[in-house]
This record gives sequence, structure tokens and C-alpha cells, in this order.
Amino acid sequence: MFLKKSKRLAIVDMDGKKVDYDTMCSKIKYLSREIYKDINKKENVLIIAENRIEWIYSFFAIWDRYAVPVCIDALSTKEEIEYFLSNANSHTVIVTNQTMKSVEGIKDINIYNLDEIEILEKDDETELNTHSGDDLAVMIYTSGTTGSPKGVMLSHNNIIKEIEAIKYFDVTYDDEQILAILPFHHILPLMSTVLYFFYYENQNSVVLCKKLSSTEILKCLDENNITILSSVPRLYKLFYKSINDKINASRIAKLMYKLAKKVNNKKFSKLIFKKVHKTFGGSLRTIIAGGAKSDPEMIEFFNVLGFTYCEGYGLSETSPVFMGSVPKHYKIGTIGKPVESVSIKVVDGELLVKGPMVMLGYYNNPEKTKEVMTEDGYFKTGDLVSIDEEGYVTIIGRKNAMIVLSNGKNIDPEKLENKLIKEDSDLLKEVGIFGSNDKLAAIVVPNFEYIRSKKIGNISTYVKNVIQLYNKNVHNYEKILNYKIVEEELPKTRVGKLRRFMLPKIFEGAVETKKEEVKEPNNIAYAKLKEYIMDLKKIDYIHPEFSLEVELAMDSLDLVEFRTYIENSFNIKLANDIFITHYNLLLLSELISTNSSGFTESLNKLDEIVKNSKELNLKVGFLPYITRPFMWVLAKLYFRFEVRGKEKIKDKPTIFIANHESFVDAPLLSYAIPFKMRKNTFFLAILKYFKSPFMKFVANNSNVITVDIEKNIKESIEKLAGVLKSGKNVFVFPEGSRTMDGNLQEFKKVFAILSKELDVDVRCIGINGAYEAYDRFSYFPKPKKITVDVLDEVSPKDKSYEQIVDECYNIFEKYKEDMNK
Repeated sequence: MFLKKSKRLAIVDMDGKKVDYDTMCSKIKYLSREIYKDINKKENVLIIAENRIEWIYSFFAIWDRYAVPVCIDALSTKEEIEYFLSNANSHTVIVTNQTMKSVEGIKDINIYNLDEIEILEKDDETELNTHSGDDLAVMIYTSGTTGSPKGVMLSHNNIIKEIEAIKYFDVTYDDEQILAILPFHHILPLMSTVLYFFYYENQNSVVLCKKLSSTEILKCLDENNITILSSVPRLYKLFYKSINDKINASRIAKLMYKLAKKVNNKKFSKLIFKKVHKTFGGSLRTIIAGGAKSDPEMIEFFNVLGFTYCEGYGLSETSPVFMGSVPKHYKIGTIGKPVESVSIKVVDGELLVKGPMVMLGYYNNPEKTKEVMTEDGYFKTGDLVSIDEEGYVTIIGRKNAMIVLSNGKNIDPEKLENKLIKEDSDLLKEVGIFGSNDKLAAIVVPNFEYIRSKKIGNISTYVKNVIQLYNKNVHNYEKILNYKIVEEELPKTRVGKLRRFMLPKIFEGAVETKKEEVKEPNNIAYAKLKEYIMDLKKIDYIHPEFSLEVELAMDSLDLVEFRTYIENSFNIKLANDIFITHYNLLLLSELISTNSSGFTESLNKLDEIVKNSKELNLKVGFLPYITRPFMWVLAKLYFRFEVRGKEKIKDKPTIFIANHESFVDAPLLSYAIPFKMRKNTFFLAILKYFKSPFMKFVANNSNVITVDIEKNIKESIEKLAGVLKSGKNVFVFPEGSRTMDGNLQEFKKVFAILSKELDVDVRCIGINGAYEAYDRFSYFPKPKKITVDVLDEVSPKDKSYEQIVDECYNIFEKYKEDMNK
């Protein structure tokens, strides 16, 4: 016996209707004896349906037929279902209206559509049939994170022993009500939500959730007496971030959190965080996580709030859980200890397990079964672990996911992904790291909702800075040396596991976009914008919702030219942040069509912006004259400062460029310019650093021109051109920002455009030692020697923009090499 009739509440369906065990058993019996009567004993039957009450009825009705339910992802494609049917030797499928389209056209199968079946109650007091012993009871397909899914065969004994294992953990009570969140085709929710709580010795209740959204989940928690949740860490992380942000925004809440942490008492925590508990319905006690590692900080956080956060560990092949970090043996950061009925051992770093929860094998696949089973009956989990003196097990990483470099280093990508995201958890949504040409590469998905709410431009620059910051804080072999920004989420299984084998294909652009087809707007604005970008990027396909910056890879200068083209061709004035609010062609074309009076093509480029810029009425600042002597003495004494090659500079309009190492670069580099020229030399500075009253005063009186380079790079170009047209000099850092790691960064070509179009020579000036003295992560400068060297001059005559950039970059590259000898 597995299910037993009683008046106890069994299920709360998606409409809030309550079903007791009497009704549940009667409906299962009706479905089995009247609807599924042609299903034969030991037949493999595919359930391809979303979570719903009929899914549960069907599962147990198949058992009543002594047949085997094969649980399939409701989002499976037709090709995948054909594979499952063939692999499982099945010809019967149970579907819904939602999944019916995926089986249409497949020949020689029997189809039961749950939306076309009326499930009545059968007045029959006999017990429901169930499997026994080592009979095959259920088949679960592996998620396919590394290749083709395999059919995991679990016996009746496997299931019963798993139920006993969960009982051993002692984390459930007699009055439990659990919310069904994850899809039932996966072993974790099937076992920890359906089978365990319906088992006749437990007879708890399960609440079905309409949608897997945080809003719907909180609604279900509020309307029911949910006492326990079982899900993946990814879901809990959403709640963790939301609550943690609110706590950190309040000084009182932060003090309460610290106090609760110190007191370490569940009742006390529930009292002072009563509002948080009310958000979760007021009855929630236990949070169970599985399917992936939980962040230790998140575990501690929920425990401090007064919940009990438990981690289970296992795989589909082990039914699944055979180890857990639970109150009876709890250690944050580990996966706890195994249950008494299993034995574990570590061979070459890999965890092996033997016990009554280990599968019968992979269906119709003896070769793969042999690969994962040892001769003495141990299952190879594929996880690399360590075991401490107390017997607690810590996961190091998946054996087949580890990146092995030629220097012998084994790298766990998940560990590095978490480390990178922590550098800026607001900006980065997710990261996938993989090995490429014996180096680490990454695919980065920014948090576009956050980026657009904060009106952040130059996404690629922000991401680059975060990666450089990460690289500064890790070992050389952990550095990310190549990366790609994408807009779509990384490919995952339904329970959130990253499908790592697909990362290289995405990086190479071999995976097609999953964006839904959108009808292209039938207007001249869209047609002309599309034509412009296809010509610029030399591509033959554009989706209307492709991001300009990410999927179309338009950099800041591309966007300046694009904006100029739109304004001149459509006779429309665009806001400075236009590409933040209207970030694809669909949105842009709608805006233009609504506000433009017509179209007259104008292909003004950056050179036109430079040529059309006006001379500036510039005020010479007085502060440098006052501070210059003092700064010189300070620099000489503290940095042993030295300027070399000053005599090379001639008194003529010049674009000065320098490598950017430190916050002290600008004042120190100014000493390389002859005093007579200094008063006519203006530095470009980013506005966000000069917003305070004091810094505004400094800028206004120090030959500093401030620009909002993130939102209006066009203005930056116009101002620089205006300075040069006024017969003055400009000082530009072509890298755009201070170096993160001391290395030279890519040069932007603005200075080259100015040089070429205004026929102004470029003078290179190198600074060395400033990074070591005062890098961007230091709070106070160190007394390291700093030198400034006047390097070669580059003439723009008979050179393209790119040639000017390359020649200047090579000068600095050689300078850096010489300084490092």
C-alpha cells in the first residue's frame, strides 16, 4: 500500500479547491479502471504535462495498472519526445492542451488528453495497486546538462528507502503543508513534494501553484498554511536579495538582524522579523534546498530570520537525497552527512555511494550504467568532494564540469561564477565560465532591468570594469581573458542547472536566438534604421528586438553616428539617453514614426560632428598656479617624482594622450607640459566625479572640461573639437578609464578622429609607477616612485583613424615593456 483513504486534506488545487484522500483515491481509481484500462502491466507511459492535479492522479493511476510512469518535461520539443518514446520503448502518452502540439504528427502512439477527460469518483473500497520490491516503479530522465538524457530506473524499494531517509533527517512534522513549486518530472519535487507527503504513513497536504512567479508563490503562501518549501537555491536567492536589500536600507533593521544573529533563537527571530514571516504566510518553518549548492551567506540569512534552512544532496540516480545538512548534523558550507542506510567513499576525489536508494540502472543503456557503477556496487556521483574530521562532506565541483588547464590546475567554474557575480550583483544577472584554448572565457548576461532603471549607458564598459576588478582579485589561472555579453538567459534545465556543454556554442554564435518572432514594423523609419545597421555591421539579419549594444555590438561611437543619422535624416531631436530607453529598432522606429515629419537621408559621420563643432570661449583656471608649487614639492618628496623628455614638446596646438594608471595621473602629467603651454591645455573629465560643490569649484577653475560620457559622447567630441579650434590643447586618456590591473587597455578612437579632421599632431606621454602608488582600489597613496616620460609624436598626415590609434598604442605598448624590464 502507498496511498490510503482518509478525510485528511490531500491537495489544494490551482483554483483553491480542497481534495481529501478519500476523493483523491476514488478519482485515481476511476482514471485507472475506466480511462486508462488499455494500459498494460509493466508498460512505460509518458506523462507530458504541466503541474496540475490530474498529473498526480495520472501518476498513481499508472501505478494502479502496474505500469511505469515516465516523467517528461512539459516543455519538451517534438524531437525530444520522439527520442523519449524510442528510448523508453513507449507508445502511450498522457498530455494536456498545452503539450498536445508537441506530440501531433507522431505516429503509432496512444494519446490521452487530460483536458478532454472528465475524472469522476469510483465507488470501490479496494486498495489501490502499487509496485513492490525491486519492481521498476518510475523512470526519470536526466536533465541533459552534458549530453543526451538517460532514463534513470527507480524501483519501489528505492522510493520506500528514500522516504525512510527523509524521515531520518527529522525535518518534517505531522501537520505539514507543502507548496508544489518545481515541475514534477524532476526527481526532487516528485520525491520531496508528491511521493513523500502522500505516503500513507505521512498523509500531508500539497498546494498547487498556478505560475512559478514570486508574486504567485507569495499569494499561495498567504492564502494557505504552507509550513515547508522544497525548491532550488535559485528561487530562494530572489527572496534573499529582496529581503536583504530592504534590511540594508534601514539602520534599525540592520541592528535587529545583528541582534537576532547574536541571540540565535528561533522564537526571538520570528518575533522581531514578524513582518517577514507574515510575507511568507506566517506558517512557514522549513526551507529545503536541493539541485544545486546554496550560498552559505544565504543559508545563514534565512536561519537568522527564524527559518530552518536545510540542504539535501543527491542525484536522480540516488532517488535523490542520501545526504543532508539538517539540524541533527548541521554545518553551513557543507552538504552534511549521509543517512545511516548508505555508505560513501572517496576515490580520486570523487564521491561514491552505495545503498538501497541507488537506481537499478539506465533504461536500455547497459554501457552507460557500467560507466557509473563499480563492480562492488558503488555509484559514481561525478562530484568531487572533501570530507573533514567530523565526517561533513563539502562539494568542490562536478567532475565533468571542472576545467583542467595545461598547467595542471583544476578549476570549478561555478565557484568563479559566484565570485564574479559578487563583484557587482546588481549589474550581473548570470555568468557562464568555460575553458577555451587553455584559458578561461565567460558568457555574461547583464541585469538589463536594473541597467535600464538606472539609465546606464555603455554596458560593455561597465561589464569590462567588473571583469577587470574580478581579475585583480584572483590567481592568474582564474582570470577571465575573453568574454561575450549576451541578452538572453543562459540555457538551463527546468530546475535551473546550467547546460555547460552549450556555452562554447553560444560564445561562437552557433546557437540561434530564442527571441519570439516579431512582425517587422511596416514603416520607413524601421526600414531605414535596419538598412543603416546592416550596412554598418555587415550583417544580413536583424531581429526587431535585438539590443543595439549587446546583440548588434554597437559601441559608443557607433551610437553617436547612429543618433546623428537619425536626427538629421528624420528631422527629430533625440534625448541624450535615447538608446537606454529605446534600446532596439522596434522601440526606436515607433518613437520616430510618431514624432518625425518625414525622411531625407543624411549620412553625417563623426568627422561631420568634428567639422561642425564651434569654437569655445574658454576660461583659464587659476587653481593650478596656486597649487602647482605645493604639488611639485609633495610629488618630489613622496613619490620621488621625475619628468623626462620635456624638451621634446613644441609650442603648438597639440592633442596630448597618456596611459591612465591612477587618480593622480592628471596633476602629475601636467608637469610634463611646458609652463607656457600649460595655461592653454584642457583636461577632459567625467562629470560624475565632479558633481559635489567642491569638485565643481575645482573643475571650473582648473582647465577641466566635464562631460557625461555615458549619456552624451557626442557632446564630448564637440567640446574637444571646440577646444582645439580655439587654438588650445587637449589632454585625453584614450583608454577612457583607469586601469584595473596595471595593463594597457583598448584605445578609443576619438582622439584619432580629432587629430585627423583638425590636422593636429598627437603627443604621447607615458606615466609609470602611478598604478603601484595609488591604484583605483587603494584608499591612500603609497610612497612609490612615479616617472613621467614624454614619448614620440604622431602626425595624422596620410593616415586613417585606425592607423593613428595603432601607432599610438604601439608607442605605449613599447614604453610599458621597456619600463617592466
